[in-house]
Amino acid sequence: MSSSCKHQPHATKPQDSAFNKRMKPMKEFRHGKIPKITVVGAGQVGTAISAMLLLRNLTKYLVVLDVNYELAKAEALDFQHGSAFLGDPRIVPCGDGSHSKDSDLVIITAGARPAGKDRSSPGSHVQDLISNPADVMTYAVQRIGKLPKHRCFTTGCHLDSMRFRNFIAGRLRLPASQVQGFVIGEHGASAVPVWSTVSVGGIRLKDVVKDLACGEDPENWSEINEQVASGALSVGKVKGYTNWAIATTCTDIVDAMCGGRGKIASVGTDMRGFNGIKDNVVLSLPCLVKAGGISHVFELPLTDVEKKKLHASAEILLEAQCSLKL
Repeated sequence: MSSSCKHQPHATKPQDSAFNKRMKPMKEFRHGKIPKITVVGAGQVGTAISAMLLLRNLTKYLVVLDVNYELAKAEALDFQHGSAFLGDPRIVPCGDGSHSKDSDLVIITAGARPAGKDRSSPGSHVQDLISNPADVMTYAVQRIGKLPKHRCFTTGCHLDSMRFRNFIAGRLRLPASQVQGFVIGEHGASAVPVWSTVSVGGIRLKDVVKDLACGEDPENWSEINEQVASGALSVGKVKGYTNWAIATTCTDIVDAMCGGRGKIASVGTDMRGFNGIKDNVVLSLPCLVKAGGISHVFELPLTDVEKKKLHASAEILLEAQCSLKL
């Protein structure tokens, strides 16, 4: 290294840029850590997520919580039998939430519960919702648990975005990891694939494909919209459920939270004030996720059509939320 390089100051923070106007901070955000994780639900999804967390060495203290304590106990014991190959983690079964107290992250995968059973975890730092309908469930947990929106969120459209990228990559015969693009809005039928921002190798797809997924659409890219919407059905109608894709999606978020700088992913929380949304409605937008939860929301430069679809999606979710009367 030359002497001139040695004396160059190190950058301590990013320089101001017009791009920063698209990064809207979550004012309540605080940095955190993720050593203890509780997975609520020992079904197909919860068990797959637990397996991924252990295999990727993302926690040394895992609580498997289910109202069916015998099931939670069996799954925890099954993992414990192989713990020597997983870095010797502590794996604890739980049926009433007592062992999940003071968890740094709670991942809720459970669906309907018997009356009188509380699936909340006292003192937990961050909660991630996987249960469907994910957006409405997140709204309910935020309201009932009085949790700040940066700490309680759903994986939302992160999985839809991965499916979106996968289908585009399949058509182009490229690795899905090399396609950039987001799906936003509802994790469901009204999800909005944001074609205007899709890029491959630094090339925006809309710059080289005529009428991309709209208008005459001579290459029929719009069929991918339907593939994204029905992606889970094509798997579920054969297996009876889906678990591995959502497990890898959830684990990807946890990995980002365990790292230093985090990750930008299309996850869902109360998005009032972002991209022109005026109501307290939970839906997905690209967010920077760190150990303390969501630190920033990115406002995509949407086309008029995409913005209209996003607001229509918000209206559908708002109606569903209001039906809960919370």
